[in-house]
Amino acid sequence: MYVKLFLARSSVKGALLASLVLATPMACLADTNSEKLGMLRTIRPNNDTDVKAASSAVKQLSESSSIDLIDVLKSMKGASPLGKNWLLGLANTLHRKSPETTKDALRAFLTDASQDPEARYTVFRWLTDGDAELKAKMLDGMLQDSSPELRFEAVAKVLNSSETLETGVLQTLLEASRHPEQIVAIIGRLGKQGVTVNQSEHFGFLDTWKLIGPFDNVGSRSFDKEYAVETDYADGKSLAGSYNGKSGAVQWVTETTADAEGVVDLAKVFNNEKGCIVYGVATVELPADLDCEIRVGCINAQKVWVNGKLVIANEVYHTGMQIDQYAAPVKLRAGTNQILIKVCQNEQKEAWAQRYVFQARLCDSTGKAIATK
Repeated sequence: MYVKLFLARSSVKGALLASLVLATPMACLADTNSEKLGMLRTIRPNNDTDVKAASSAVKQLSESSSIDLIDVLKSMKGASPLGKNWLLGLANTLHRKSPETTKDALRAFLTDASQDPEARYTVFRWLTDGDAELKAKMLDGMLQDSSPELRFEAVAKVLNSSETLETGVLQTLLEASRHPEQIVAIIGRLGKQGVTVNQSEHFGFLDTWKLIGPFDNVGSRSFDKEYAVETDYADGKSLAGSYNGKSGAVQWVTETTADAEGVVDLAKVFNNEKGCIVYGVATVELPADLDCEIRVGCINAQKVWVNGKLVIANEVYHTGMQIDQYAAPVKLRAGTNQILIKVCQNEQKEAWAQRYVFQARLCDSTGKAIATK
């Protein structure tokens, strides 16, 4: 009895000791992996130290036997844009190494709408690669998906299925669609069936602005200069009726654009002034607090403030313009909200550098317009 009990206790003790010896390194590995993923999530652009660290981390993680592909995909949620790119590259490398062994976990990840939309779309492409029937079946339930990419694919599947879709089907697709080109195409097809859609209103473009300028930007030197409009706006003062501009006193003018894409043509309003800055203010009234996004298209350098907070800043000139070119999450409040935009024009004389325009809209995180009228 004594010998048996001793052996039993020895076996239990040995098993516990063995488990501790094995578990501790694995726990350390898990902590190390988590630390590396955390670093990748927050990597900063134009930082050589970060880039070197990221490259080293990706190499080590891609060669590790303890890294979990699902953990990498989950890390993409809330990551910086650059960090997301690194994590996505790592995820693709890991998936290529074991494309069949994680399918159940990948299916579960795809159905979790709370995960990063781009990560979910990546998983969708992995799962449906080379299987058109499975892809079509999965897309049938994704017209309202939280991933813009998956929603785009689901809308495209129906939209491309026939040139003679019924009006009701097209209206359903219009409600579901978030991609600008798809929306314009659907509105065009509805128009051919006699159904008129206000495109600007559907996108949620801000079409009425109070504009003031021009202010000096000769030599493109005033992007960061705080003219009195900015300081008054930031300090919560009432904006003055006039300011000292580039060539004397300037006053506010009201401009309402009828453009279908909400484009405000500053060159037209301000006589094609060059080397200048124009400010615009739009006011939005809401019944309750609201988390949303402001999205701007602008071919010129620009800054955008919402209720006094700087949310967008891009010092670039004439690099192209498109709907939703720049976006930022914002919190609007119940009552009056003010949006201030600063649009800078340089002095280039080439024909392609003459545009001086911007557009702005409010929408939710998927791109659905916020009703402001």
